[in-house]
Amino acid sequence: MPTIERSELDDLKDRVDLVELFRGYGLEPRKKGRSWFCRCPFHDDSTASLSITPQERLWNCFGCQAGGDALEFLRLKEDLDFPDALARLRERAGQTAGQDEAPAPKQVPEDRRSELLGRVGELYRKRFQEAPQGREYLTGRGLCSPELWKAFGVGFCDGTLKETLPNDGPLLESLKTLGVLTADGKEHFRGCVVVPLTFPDQGVVGFYGRRIRPDAKFPHLYLPGPHRGVLNWQGLRASTSVTLTESVLDALSFWQAGARSVSCLFGCQNLPEPLVELMQRYGTQEVTWALDGDRAGLEAAQRLSPQLRQQNIRVFTVRLPDDQDPNQVLQEQGPEPLFRLLDRTEKVSEAQEPAAAQTAADGLSLELRGVQYDLKMMGPFGQRLRANLRARKDGKRVQDRFDLMLHRDRMRLVQQLVSQMGLARMEAERQVQEVLQAAEDFAQQRQVSQDSAPATLSDDEKQAALSWLRQPQLARAILNDTENLGYVGEESAKLLVYLIGISRKLPKPLSGIILSQSGCGKSSLTELLERLTPPEDILVFTRITAQALLYMPEGMLKHKVLIVEERTGAEAAEYPIRILQSSQRLQQAVPHKDPSTGKITTQVISVEGPAAYLETTTDPKINHENATRCFEITLDESLEQTERIHQAQRRQRLPGPNRQRLAEQIYKRHHHAQRLLEPLLVFIPYVEKIVFPAHKLRNRRDHERFLCLIETSAFLHQAQRPRGQTDEGDAYVLASIEDYALAYTLAKDVLAQTLHELTRQAKDVWQMVRDWLVGHAGQQARETTFTRRDLRQVTGVEDHQLRATLQELVEMEYLEVVSAATGRAFQYRLLVLSEDDIPMPLLTPAELAKRI
Repeated sequence: MPTIERSELDDLKDRVDLVELFRGYGLEPRKKGRSWFCRCPFHDDSTASLSITPQERLWNCFGCQAGGDALEFLRLKEDLDFPDALARLRERAGQTAGQDEAPAPKQVPEDRRSELLGRVGELYRKRFQEAPQGREYLTGRGLCSPELWKAFGVGFCDGTLKETLPNDGPLLESLKTLGVLTADGKEHFRGCVVVPLTFPDQGVVGFYGRRIRPDAKFPHLYLPGPHRGVLNWQGLRASTSVTLTESVLDALSFWQAGARSVSCLFGCQNLPEPLVELMQRYGTQEVTWALDGDRAGLEAAQRLSPQLRQQNIRVFTVRLPDDQDPNQVLQEQGPEPLFRLLDRTEKVSEAQEPAAAQTAADGLSLELRGVQYDLKMMGPFGQRLRANLRARKDGKRVQDRFDLMLHRDRMRLVQQLVSQMGLARMEAERQVQEVLQAAEDFAQQRQVSQDSAPATLSDDEKQAALSWLRQPQLARAILNDTENLGYVGEESAKLLVYLIGISRKLPKPLSGIILSQSGCGKSSLTELLERLTPPEDILVFTRITAQALLYMPEGMLKHKVLIVEERTGAEAAEYPIRILQSSQRLQQAVPHKDPSTGKITTQVISVEGPAAYLETTTDPKINHENATRCFEITLDESLEQTERIHQAQRRQRLPGPNRQRLAEQIYKRHHHAQRLLEPLLVFIPYVEKIVFPAHKLRNRRDHERFLCLIETSAFLHQAQRPRGQTDEGDAYVLASIEDYALAYTLAKDVLAQTLHELTRQAKDVWQMVRDWLVGHAGQQARETTFTRRDLRQVTGVEDHQLRATLQELVEMEYLEVVSAATGRAFQYRLLVLSEDDIPMPLLTPAELAKRI
C-alpha cells in the first residue's frame, strides 16, 4: 500500500474544491450560511441532509452519518480502496492546480475509449447470456423480457474480464484509466448487472451497474467521473415526447410495459447535460415525469420543470403510488397498470411567488390557491415550530395543533387536507411546504428580534412579577400553575424540574434525568419546563452529536437550560455533557493548518457554561457516572395517577375559560418573574449544622447537589430572603430554613439510592406489599408468604419490571425468599414492615431548626 506524508495529503486536499467535487458527480450543493447542503448520494435522502464545509475541507451527512474529507468521498462514491482513492485525489488535485503543479491525468482518446468500452460491453453481454445470476436478478425485478435485454445490451460482470487480458501493457492501463479496472486490477462492476450508456456518433461512453446482492452497501455504480451518455437516446430521436424516470431500472420497467420513448436522470438531483443536449437536438416538445412517489420525486418535478419550460417544453407528471417507484409498480401490478399510468398525467403547475403572509404578534395568515391558513405560533422557536393551525376552503375546515418541524406532523396535515378538503396530494404537500416556509420566516424574525435586544419589562410588569415572587406559598403557586396547564400530580417531580431550570442562573446548575416507561409523561414534563422558561434561556435538542457542544457559538450555553428530548439522542455527546456538568466549561485542543503558510498549529477551543441539563430515558439502568451528576426523577406509574390524568383530560372538554389564553398568561407570568431574578450570590448560614450520609463515595457529589438544591430554592425566593453585601461589594441572599425544608422534601424522593438505598419504584412496590399484607393478614403479615403472581395482581406492575424490583428488595433485605424449588414458583416473605424501621439519615427541618 502506498504511503503519503500528512503534509502532502493535506496539500492535495487543499487543491481540491470540495463543492466542485460534489458537483462533478451530479450533485447540486446550495449555500446556507457558511456551509453548503445537498442530498446525500449514500442513502435514500429526501432532504438536503449532507453538509459541506469548504473552509474545513470536510463534509458530513446528518442522515446516514457518512462523512469525511475529499479522499473519503472519492473512496465511498467510487467504491475504491485507499490506493485507488488516493490516485483519484491526485488526479483531481492536478485538474484543479494546473499543469505547473501536477502532470495532466492520463487520458484515453475518445475513439479508443468508445472502442474499448464497446468491447467490454460486448463481453458483459455474453456473460449475461451464459451466467444465470444476472437474468435471475432482473427476472426477480419483473424485467424478464429477452427483447428488453437485447435492446439495451444488458450485461453481467462476473469478474472474468481480467482473464482475457494480458498481465500488463497499454490495454490494461487504458482500462484502469477508464475506471473499468481499479488500480490493483480488480473489476469495478464485479457482481453487477450492467447497462451500457451511449451517445450518438460516439457509441458506448459509460456504464450503469446494479449490484445484485441485496445487502450491497453501494448498489448503484457508474464509471468514475461525471456521468456520460444517455439511456435510450434512440427513443428521444424517434418521438417528440419522452418519459423520464429517476433510475435505469425504472426506465426499463416502462419500456417493458410498452413505453418506448423513455430515459432517466440517474437520480433526481438535476437534468444531466447530455440529456438536455439531445432533447434540444431532437426537438423534444413534451416531457412526462415518472419519478418516485416520495417527497424527493415530487420536489424534483417542481424543481426541474422550469428548466424545461425555458426551452418551450410542456411538462407533465405521473402520480405513482405513495413511496413507490415504477419498478415496484411493475412487480406488484404488472406491465399494463404501469403503462396505463401514462394515460393519467397531470400538468405540472408553474411555480408561483409564495403568497405574502400577514403577520401579527402571535401568528400569521396566508392564502394559498383558495385555501386560507391561520396559524397561531407557540414559542419558543428553538428546535420546534409549533402552531395551532386552521385551514378553510369552501366551508370545509381543518383545525389542529402541529409541530411543523416534525415530518409526521406535516404528513398528518397533508392527509387532512386531502381527506377533508379534497386537495390533490401533490398540491397538499406543496401547500404544506409553503406554510412551513412562512412559519420558519415568522420564527426567524421573532428569534432575531429576541436576540437583538433583551426582553424589557414595563413598570407594571415588574411590579406584578415582584408581587408574584413575594407570595408566601410560592412553591404551591408554581404547582397550581402546572395544574392549570393540565399537568396533574407529580408534585415533587414538577418542583424539582422547575428548580433545575432556575439553577441555570447559578454558578453550579443542577442536572436531571427523567425516568419512566413510554407514555408516562416524560416529554410533557420537559415541554412544561420549556414553556415556563423564557425563550432566550432554553435550548432543546432531539440529538447532539459527539462534537456538537465543542463548537457551540460563544455564549450559547452560558446560563441556559439544555434539554435533550431522549437519552439516546445524547449518547454520542455523553462525555462532553459530563464535563460540562462538572467543570461548567468545555475546552479542547485541535490541530489547525494555516492555509497561507501550511504550518500546523494547535488551536484551543473553549465553550463556557454554566448550563442546567435535563434529559429523559426509558432505560432504568443509568450509567453510574451520569447518576452521580444528575437527579434521577422517576414518574408516577400508578393506577391513581392514570386516573388523575384521565380526569384532567375530561375536564379540558368542559365549557370554561379560554385555556389557551390562560396558558399564555401563565407562561408570561413565569417568564417575567424569572427575568426579574437578580444574579445574586447565595449563602447557607446554617450549612455546618446539616447532616448528610457519608458511607458511599457517591455521597460526595450527592451532598453537593443537595446543597445546590437549597441554594436554588433561596435564589428563587430572593424577594423574600434576607440580603447582604460581601466586603468586596457583591450582593448576596441568605437561605432560610424553608429552603432546607423544600430540599429535604424533594431529596426524600429523588436521592433514593443515597438516603433510602431503594429506588422509588422498589419503595412503591414495598409500600403496596406492606399495605396489602397488613390489610390481608393483620398481625400475621410477617409470616405470610406470597408469589410474584400474587404481587402482579396486587400492584398492577408489569412482570418484567416486577422481576427487577423483587430482586432489589431481596438484595436490600426488605423481602426474603423462603421457597425456590426447581419447577415451583418463588415464595417471598416481608422482613421490613414499618417505615419506622427505615432510618432517614437527614435531619428533619424541625430537628435542624433546634440546632440553629
